[in-house]
Amino acid sequence: MIEQYQRKEAFLQHVNPSLKLISVLFIIAVMIPVFDPWTPLVLFAATVLMITSLGGVSLRFLLLLLLPFVLFAFSFVWIQVVFPDERGSTVLFSIGSMPVALENVLIGMSLGMRALVFASWSLLFVLTTEPTKLMLSLIQQCKLPPRFGYGMMAAYRFLPTFQQELKQIRKAHKIRGLGTNSKWRNAKRYAIPLIAGAVRKAERTAVAMESKGFDGSRNRQFYHTITWNKNDALFLLLFISLVASLITFRWALL
Repeated sequence: MIEQYQRKEAFLQHVNPSLKLISVLFIIAVMIPVFDPWTPLVLFAATVLMITSLGGVSLRFLLLLLLPFVLFAFSFVWIQVVFPDERGSTVLFSIGSMPVALENVLIGMSLGMRALVFASWSLLFVLTTEPTKLMLSLIQQCKLPPRFGYGMMAAYRFLPTFQQELKQIRKAHKIRGLGTNSKWRNAKRYAIPLIAGAVRKAERTAVAMESKGFDGSRNRQFYHTITWNKNDALFLLLFISLVASLITFRWALL
């Protein structure tokens, strides 16, 4: 499902992956010193709107992915209400003998909303970026050494292979009557052949990459080139407008 959205013909999917990665890191850096709940709430709503409208992601699917993060964000509110560093003076209501203060709720909401902002921007990046294009962009635009970029790309491609091998090992052990032990003992039994297979694959991949010149010692030509385009300029303009609006909104709150 995620790969389906990554390859979709939408605006965000055609933005340079390096630019999107920089924007995610910039948003995280900007939101760290923000302690009011309303600024991250506005940014979270804008991010959800961007993902659904500009990324072509289903709102239902996005909310399903965000559900664990919503529960995680609520835990901040609960911790601040139950175990506050300092109990607030404006009591909203009481849960049994425990007063719930407005100040503690706002602090918990601030922490929770920041977590939701980080999660939503991470999903924006993951749902609209193909891993192959990301690695090519890092190599071509960010000058990442090819041996590291293609090495990470190869490791990513091995993940489905490991899943298939794990299924085969489980079936082989079940045929031999070895799959009836505890999960911990089975995990140790599965780990040995998986690690051995991973070492063999890594060695073969390293030899193949070195034989084909992926050692960073020469200038390389690329079959598929990631270039800057008008979508990047539009995304940058949209991102700057979003950040400027957030700054203006935060100043209005102060």
